[in-house]
Amino acid sequence: MKISKILNNNVITTIDEASFLEKVVMGKGIAFNKKVGDYADEGIIEKVFNIDNKSESESSRFQKLISKLPIEYINIAEKIINYTREILNIEFNDHIYIALADHLLFAVQRITSGVEIKNGLLWEIQRIYQKEYQISLLALSWIEKELGVKMPKDEAGFIAMHLINSSMGETMVNTISITTIIEDTLKIIKYYFAVDFDEESVAFGRLLTHLKFLAQRVVSKKNFEEDEDEDLSLLLKEEKYAKPYDCSSKIQAYIQKNYDYIVTTTELIYLSIYIKKVISRSAK
Repeated sequence: MKISKILNNNVITTIDEASFLEKVVMGKGIAFNKKVGDYADEGIIEKVFNIDNKSESESSRFQKLISKLPIEYINIAEKIINYTREILNIEFNDHIYIALADHLLFAVQRITSGVEIKNGLLWEIQRIYQKEYQISLLALSWIEKELGVKMPKDEAGFIAMHLINSSMGETMVNTISITTIIEDTLKIIKYYFAVDFDEESVAFGRLLTHLKFLAQRVVSKKNFEEDEDEDLSLLLKEEKYAKPYDCSSKIQAYIQKNYDYIVTTTELIYLSIYIKKVISRSAK
């Protein structure tokens, strides 16, 4: 592996001899006593990042950012991401390694300086993204053990948000909006029917999944394809679906007012069905 650029003692770039694509390579001391054109010791490589899909300016920013990250932060980020991938069976792109490691470095610097930031969405994250949050709590114990810094639970919420962003392919801003839409929608349902959800039920889990996809369509402005299914339309004419459909209409009005997105009739039908199921379960 020939060195094409030295970013610091622990980070180099190289050109893949087979694909001719640029890669960023990390390893403790990988560039020590080396110069451009020398061959790197492949035995000490810890992480390789592909930057083939980045423009020249993006590549430069990526290299500048990664060159400032201590390798132990890359390693702990990788541990968190690999564990999440294994437990939740989801894929991440390479960008999350750098984004998460950069966040951890900044968080450690803040906390060791006595500055803690409250996570305004912590309660929502704990409720809506339970699995990601539990993984992030475990990550806090790894950080304390490997980096020697004890972090508050608010930081587990921030770590969870990075995992959620990447798994959904969204920006942090969009993920915050998605979380807000889901929580506000749950409140509309809760107060309309004056019930407390059975959050351990399968019905609630299915409603939550449906709302995640709905909220993602709202922030990305992607409409749900209309489905001219007469059986579904007839279903809503049954008396037992009158209130769920009316509740769905209130959700539709909330979304249109706050996010300039029109929830389609098909979306209303499916939402009404999920609401009916979760209310039936919660009312027992």
